[in-house]
Amino acid sequence: MITVAMVMTAMLFVVYPLMPTALSMGVVSVFLGFTLGTVQPMVMSTLHQITPEERHGEALGLRMMAINASSVLMPLALGAAGAAVGINVLFWAAAAAVGAGARMASQLKT
Repeated sequence: MITVAMVMTAMLFVVYPLMPTALSMGVVSVFLGFTLGTVQPMVMSTLHQITPEERHGEALGLRMMAINASSVLMPLALGAAGAAVGINVLFWAAAAAVGAGARMASQLKT
């Protein structure tokens, strides 16, 4: 399920910058929210399954640290990069990264 959601997310990131209207961007955003939201509980479950029991707290702490750091750093970094190369390139790079991650996710043994 996680792999399917990641592949769908990658596909939505590819088409998002090609949307001609705000309404079509909104529709793609809703689908993006569905794909990312449906797997959130599975990500937490997988994190618990693949992490040794004595390291659950560390894994959750690292996850929260990465989420909080990205909330601060990503807007700054992506805004600067978007100004330099264009926003389409950023969406397509994100699609490539998520697509590459989908292959790794498919190899997880839970």
